[in-house]
Amino acid sequence: MSKRAAALEQYEDHDHGCGSVKLARNRARVRIARAKLLVLSCLIVACHRAVPVTSLPAKNIGPGPIVQDTGGVIAFFKDTGPVVNFPETRTFSLQTPGQRDSLRTTLRGERALWRASSPPDYRFLVRTGCFCPGVRGWLLMEVRRGQPLRAWDRAGRSAALSDWDTFSIDGLFDMLERSADHDAAVQVSFDPRWHFPTYIYTRALPGPDMWTVIDARGLRPI
Repeated sequence: MSKRAAALEQYEDHDHGCGSVKLARNRARVRIARAKLLVLSCLIVACHRAVPVTSLPAKNIGPGPIVQDTGGVIAFFKDTGPVVNFPETRTFSLQTPGQRDSLRTTLRGERALWRASSPPDYRFLVRTGCFCPGVRGWLLMEVRRGQPLRAWDRAGRSAALSDWDTFSIDGLFDMLERSADHDAAVQVSFDPRWHFPTYIYTRALPGPDMWTVIDARGLRPI
């Protein structure tokens, strides 16, 4: 082989080797660029997820639903404060002869006065307690055509109508008439204007622990 041919072959081998090296370097650069791009993408996503979300401050957080007192329900409970002037309270010892008849006569007279002046629809406050389960809180009763329609507690939330702690005024009279038949003692007072029972205490037979106390006040026609 001539010197020129040998030099050309050597040059071609060198050029081929350099090309291979350059190709390898280019591929390595591409891989590095891709890796950097992947890392950058991960950082962007991570930063996006790490941005704290600031919530608006919560309002009106409480133990129960917030009621918009459009009907003046909560205002009614202003009448649940201490009573300075109590109506006259009468006590009937029903195990004494004649006391049951005396109680029945009193109830008939006061109920007649109530029916003569009572509004057909009204609201009033009532609080009921007995030896079991104890004293309940005040409730606002709404009565229409003599029947309890709705009840609210002092926070303005709707309360369930039940058999023993929600009444109409006529229901209070009915309870007193039953007490005249079977209880041992009754104490009762009546509103001087409307003649409904404002305070009721009953003690059932056979013992002193079987008691019931009911307070009623704040009657308003609607």
